[in-house]
Parts: sequence; C-alpha cells; structure tokens
Amino acid sequence: MGHINRRSSVDRRASGKIEEGEFYAIEKARDATTAEHCLTIKDAFNFYRPAIGWSFLFSLGVIMAGFDPQLVGTLIAIPTFQKDFGDRLADGSYVVPAKWQSAFNLGVPVGQVIGSFGAGFPLERIGRRWTLATCSVTSCIAVAIQFSAQNKPQILVAELINGVVLGAYPVIAPVYISEVTPVVFRGIGAAFVNLSFVIGQLVASGVLAGTQSRDDRWSYDIPFACQWIFPIAILVALPFCPESPWWLVRKGQTAKAERALKRLTHRSVNTDSLLANIQLTTRLEMEDSNTSDFLDCFKGTDLRRTIISTMVYAIQPLVANFLVIGYSVYFFTLAGLQTTQAFDLGVGLLALGFTGTCLSWSLIAKFGRRPIYNYGLVLLTILVLLVGVLDVVPNYTSRPSVVWAQCSMMAVYNFFYDLTIGPLCFVILCETSSAKLRSKTIALSTAVNALINIACAVGIPYAINPDEGNLRGKLAFVFLGTAIPCVIWCFLALPESRGRTFEELDLMFQRKVPTKDFGTYVFEDGFHNEDGARHTTT
Repeated sequence: MGHINRRSSVDRRASGKIEEGEFYAIEKARDATTAEHCLTIKDAFNFYRPAIGWSFLFSLGVIMAGFDPQLVGTLIAIPTFQKDFGDRLADGSYVVPAKWQSAFNLGVPVGQVIGSFGAGFPLERIGRRWTLATCSVTSCIAVAIQFSAQNKPQILVAELINGVVLGAYPVIAPVYISEVTPVVFRGIGAAFVNLSFVIGQLVASGVLAGTQSRDDRWSYDIPFACQWIFPIAILVALPFCPESPWWLVRKGQTAKAERALKRLTHRSVNTDSLLANIQLTTRLEMEDSNTSDFLDCFKGTDLRRTIISTMVYAIQPLVANFLVIGYSVYFFTLAGLQTTQAFDLGVGLLALGFTGTCLSWSLIAKFGRRPIYNYGLVLLTILVLLVGVLDVVPNYTSRPSVVWAQCSMMAVYNFFYDLTIGPLCFVILCETSSAKLRSKTIALSTAVNALINIACAVGIPYAINPDEGNLRGKLAFVFLGTAIPCVIWCFLALPESRGRTFEELDLMFQRKVPTKDFGTYVFEDGFHNEDGARHTTT
C-alpha cells in the first residue's frame, strides 16, 4: 500500500490554495490532533472530567434498555406471574404460552426497530439533549402502563411503547459519548455503554431474585416500578448538561459549540484548537458528501463503514447472546434447577458479565479492537459448541453434574462476551461511523440487531418450551451455524481503529486502506500518527 502524498498546510499556503484564515484553522486543528495523541487515560480524567461525567448521564438510558428486556424475559419464570398470566397444565403447574412469551419478547425488539430508525431524525433535528429528554418522558409513561397491567395485551402494549425508546437509548448514548470524549478515552467511554446494559440486566435480576418468592403481584410490580428511577434521574440532571459541540458546529452554532467545549473540559484545555479540529473534520466529510440522510450510509466510502458497524452489532445475537442473557433463568429451570437456584445463578451470570466489562477497559486501553473482538468471538463460538455437546450427553436429565456444567458454561460465556465483543461492539460503532452519519449508522446497526432479536424472540420459545420443541441446550447448535461465518467475516473485514482521530479515520476510509493495514498505517505528515511514528507502510 502506498503512503498518502498529503502536502503540509504550509506548502498549500505557499501555493496560494488556502487563505490566511484557513491556514490558521488548519494549524489549530493540527495542534488538537497532536494534543489528543499525547493524552493518557489519567490526563483524560483530569482534563475531560465534565465530559466523562455527562457521558455517564447519557448511559442511564442504556441501563434501562438492559433492565426491561431482562425483566420481561425473566418474568415468565416467576410462579406468581405464571399463575396470573399463564395457563394451567395437567400436572397443576402454570406456564405462559409460547405465543405470549414470543409476543412479550417481541415488544422490545419490534419497538427498537422503529426507535433506532426514528432516533436518527430528532438527533440531527433537535440535538442529543432534547432527544434524550423526549425518550425519558416516554419511558415514564410506558412503565406506568406496565405497572398497572391487568392482562397480557396491556403488558404487550407497554412493551411496544417502551421498545421504541429502548431502541433510541443505545443510539443516543454512543453518539454523545464519542463526540465529547478524547480519543484515548473513547474506547472506555463507548465500552461503558455495554456496561450500562449489564448493569441494567444485573439490577433487574437482583430485584427479581429478591421479589420472586412473594405470593402476590408485587413479585413483578416492584421490578416494574424500579424502572422509573432511570428516566426521572435523567430528566432531573439533563437541563444542566451541555449539548454536543459536533452537532452545534454542523448546525452553524459555532459560539454555542465553543461554550459547550468549555463546559466539557478543564479550563487549561485549548478549546479553540478543539473547535478548529471539529470544523475541519466536518468540512472534510461535507466535501466527500454534502448530504447526511440514510441513503448516504450506502454510498461511496460510507458503505464500507456501514457494513462494518452493522456486522459487529448483528454478530451479538448471531452468536447466541439473546439466548444466554435473555433466557438464562428460564433455561436453567428447564434444565432442571430449582427456581431459587436458577435465579441465583442468573444473578451470578450477570455479575460475571459486569466483572468482564470492567476488566475489558484495561484490554481496550492496551490492545487493539480487532484482536480483542476476533479472538473473543472465536472463544464464544467454542463455548456455544460445548453448551450444545453437553445437552446430548446420555441420561442428561438424571445427571445433575452435567446440568450444572452446562448452566455454568453459559455463565462463563457471559463473562467472555462482556470482556470482548460486548463492549468492543460499541467502541467500533463509534469509531467506524463518520461524524455526520454517526447517528444514522448507529441507528441502522441497532435496527439490524433488533431485527435479528425479533427472529430469536419468535423462535427461541418454540424451540425450548417443554410443550413445543423442547430442544433445551441443543439450540446451541443452531447458533454455532451462524457464529462460524461471523468469525470468518471478522478476520477478513474488521479493521483496527485504535488510537485514531475521526479525521484520520475519515482519510483512511477515503483512501481505501486495506483491512490488514489499518493497524500499522502511518501518515506521511507525521502529526496524524499515534505516538509520533514517522515510518510509512507499504
């Protein structure tokens, strides 16, 4: 691969191709790029502490996006909920029919398709703050419907309404985080989106484990009511939160963008250089394409970026995370564990996921995106195979050690999922998408993820329910068949984006840098390169 023949701004100035003002703007952008490459994690916490804090606020919505699906997927294992909303079987037990299990679990992913696509419009029209506020108000209304539910259709309606905003939260958070945090923290910040999902799942499981033994409807009404905490907290703090300076620049509100940058950083940070860099990157992207609608995601160099972003998110359900996370407790009860044991193991599974996500921060800071994601996916594929193999062991149901081994394997799966592809997905989403199409690219990726989840929500209950397919862990073989092609694609097409500014990534995609060269590619001018490298790749 040849190097970039990119003349310095000084040469361009001498040739008369740029004006005096543009020259100084480019010099300021250069200063910002150099400063970003010199930052350490400690520096990021010192100089960008307000930005990091506000990023956590935007992640509260994602916590709810993790809470609700975990809640609905686990409700079907609560005896009181089964009795109030299920059918009585011949042996005197109750079960929620498979068609209603599918309907409940379809509510969120169907709503997510609408919400993820719909989020792109208000994000660009009214900004990140007002979009988040609108979603939070809608969440409060949806939870009220859940809390007062008297029948299955009412729960379904609440899930559909809530699903729309739950599809928007995972779009809003990574967009805002990637736009306000520095390059060195961007990976950790984006990974916190995954941690927010895990926190939501863990809190939901913990609450359900504490209430599932009650013999009244509070066993599921208390978990419903707990969801009000997150949107209310957002609405209280959001009026004090600065808007994304990237969005403000694209809207021509340069003065407001500068004020936002001052509120997002320590007073010692040169916000003039940061602003110049945002303006330069925005202009570079507009020169490539002066529009920013969904169709642009499939044009020119953005097509490659859209495919990468969509694939890393679609791979999550294709490698069985919907089964492991959404149906773990119910799966454990079908495998033969007692209800209390199943709930306790479910909490342990999510606690391991929480631990894995926290540990992933050090991996993200030290290693590239590509090796963590690719080798993590290989490991998960092996674990999926083991879950399936353990289910075909002779006399499975009469061998508790095999049952516990299989269930524990799912817990191990969740640890490595949240150590690798879980958080890395959001890091890659933020880094691969272009700034002007970021909200739309993430929206498309979220919608594709939700569509695959819809297929899982429809199929899994019929596959594992005792009154239907009764496959139990044999379902893992189906996911093995979808995981293997994903592994092949990742090794062929997933590029390395660690340590690159958005301007650098724009240039690399525009120059069609091959996947294998992304990690070692070096710019001729030097100041773009991480750690000041000066060599040129070939």
